This record gives sequence, C-alpha cells and structure tokens, in this order.
Amino acid sequence: MRFYKRLSSFKAISFDLDDTLYDNHPVITKAEAELQSHLQQIAPECANLGREFWWQHRNVCLTNQPELCHDVTALRLACMQAGIEALGYSELEAKQKAQNAFDYFLSHRNNLQVPDRVKALLQGLSEKYPLVAISNGNVSIEEIGISDYFSHSFFAGDGNLQKPEADMFEQASQALSIERKDLLHIGDCTHADIYGALSAGCQTIWINNDEFGIRKKPLKVLPNAEFDHVEQLAMFY
Repeated sequence: MRFYKRLSSFKAISFDLDDTLYDNHPVITKAEAELQSHLQQIAPECANLGREFWWQHRNVCLTNQPELCHDVTALRLACMQAGIEALGYSELEAKQKAQNAFDYFLSHRNNLQVPDRVKALLQGLSEKYPLVAISNGNVSIEEIGISDYFSHSFFAGDGNLQKPEADMFEQASQALSIERKDLLHIGDCTHADIYGALSAGCQTIWINNDEFGIRKKPLKVLPNAEFDHVEQLAMFY
C-alpha cells in the first residue's frame, strides 16, 4: 500500500470490474477457447482458421465503423459475422451464427466466482458509500452475483465511450448528484482507470495485484494511492 498524494474526502466509490475485483485472465482465456470450439461446431470451416483470420476482419470492421472501438460486444458480433460471411454463408445465416456464438461465449465469460472476501468488502463499503460499477467490458454483474452492491452501473457501448474518456465518470457523478472530485475510482488499468479517472477530475486508487494474470503497463500519471489488492480498501469502512 503506497500513497502518492493526498486523498481528499470522497462521497462515492466507483469500481472497474475485470482484474480489479477478480482475476479475469483465466476466465477470458477459457471463454475464448470455448468460443473457438463452438464456432467449429456451427461453422465447420472455422476449424482451419487461425487468429489472424479473425484479426483481419476485426481491423476491417474497425476501419468501416470506428465507433465500434468503444463497444466490445458490438465489435465482437460484427467481427464474427463478417468472418462467417467470408466463409460463404449468407448475411442472415452469418448474423444468426454470430449471435449464437456470442451467446455461448457470454455464458463462459460470465462463469466466474467473485471471491467471498471481495463480496464482503463490497458489502462493507456499500453500507457507508454508494458504489458504482464502471467497465469497458461486458461482464454481467447480475450473472456474477454482485449487482446488489451497486447503486448504478455503466458500461461502454450504446453511446458510452470507453475509459479513459470521461463519459462514464461524468454519468456516475450526475447519477449520484456529486462533483467528480468527490468520486473515488478503483481500477487496475493504468491508462483506462488511472489516467481516465484523473483526467475526468476524480480521485483514484490503482489496484496492482501481482497475483492476477493480466500484465499491467507502467504508470504514466500517479494515482492518489496504489494498493496491492482490492481488499485493502477495507480501511475505508
């Protein structure tokens, strides 16, 4: 636990989800593997394709619709549909198969257990502060069993720009009727969470958990503090 600059009083706490509250790396790795297996079942031609095939279609989708960079769900669907169409399926068939594959992916993507100690932390904090979820991803807080701890949740896509853009930090502040300086944001990503929250005028704590599988980029701006794991936030009860 390291403090870099004065932490002022705050009125609410916002949380990133993946790799902040739980280790998402093994979850997403398994979900990706299950997706590739499922794609081969619904479109056997996928069996001989490598990652480069899908990355090429991803890049084309982003070139044609750059706004998709802010919506991981829409981007994945567009990428899969384009790839399946390229294999010779009709637009309708490709759209249906892409949706089927995405639903299957989500079932594995949301198949994770938030540790009981983290749930206890969220419970304790929620009794003192309103909590908000702010995520660039598409995990379901209902499916993973933590929705009851949050008064609001905001996800990139559907008009919301991804962090580090200020959209969701501003929405959270407005929903809570507080100034952005009164929002303490907790996250693992040095760019999306730390740089993003600070640029939006919020305070922030970096969760730098070495036990998690994701590799973190070096800090470019200093957060208010750096914690080794999210459970250290219990000091704010």
